Amino acid sequence: MPLISQNEINSLDEIKSTMNMYYDLSELDKTSGREFEEFIIKIFEKLGYFSTVTNRSKEYGSDIMLQQSDFRIAVQATRSNSELNFTSVQRVLAYSRKYSSDLSAVITNNKFVNSAKNLSKIKNVILIDRKKLLKLIEFSNLPVTQRKDFVEFCNRIQNDTIKEEIDKKSLEFLGLNSQKTDFSLLTKNSFGRQMPINNKKEKLFQIFKEIRGDNDVSVNEVILLDFMEKYPLLFGNKSESENFLQLMINHFVVFKPKDNYYNLV
Repeated sequence: MPLISQNEINSLDEIKSTMNMYYDLSELDKTSGREFEEFIIKIFEKLGYFSTVTNRSKEYGSDIMLQQSDFRIAVQATRSNSELNFTSVQRVLAYSRKYSSDLSAVITNNKFVNSAKNLSKIKNVILIDRKKLLKLIEFSNLPVTQRKDFVEFCNRIQNDTIKEEIDKKSLEFLGLNSQKTDFSLLTKNSFGRQMPINNKKEKLFQIFKEIRGDNDVSVNEVILLDFMEKYPLLFGNKSESENFLQLMINHFVVFKPKDNYYNLV
């Protein structure tokens, strides 16, 4: 295995130090692919797995084989500035077959587009995106006295995903998925106070959907701000819109996968 430079070690130590405290994935976004790989390995070490890196690719990330007793997990760890498509699922499936693993997973600091999600359902591959990675970090940091079973964690997030999809389809069927009140022309309530931040968040979600439909792709900053400028009484001017987006980053509502692009967490 190639040696890690001192700068990489220092940067990695800084990331690891946050694992037991405050999880700021924006710091993880700044790491190299190698540092991201080491970070993921550290998480699984805390879950009791031994790891072996079998392949590294600048484009596709690292292939990691995890083992605990006779149970093997094939993991593709990919730090990416853009959303992952079905290719990531295909690669981990090939890797899993080669080493006869019991479970396959793709882990990223970003998100997965629909093609990856659809193929993962068919092939039973675990997808851990940005939001689920936070849950995995929290799970790994549970006290040693608590049971920390990764398979159990996977079953839980899979069930949560299924429930979210059922809830979404139920709301669509009942016609309850559309917002009844348009807050776009309101900045203050009847008492003259600023509208709750949740109203702005709801409108921001609508804007993302208006721009990209049901896809999870990132949205260009210029396009997003242009759409927000359509509602000046809600978001204010461009500078105020930028400040609101930064606030949403701090609240883990949106993130910047790369410069000049936004996506929902």
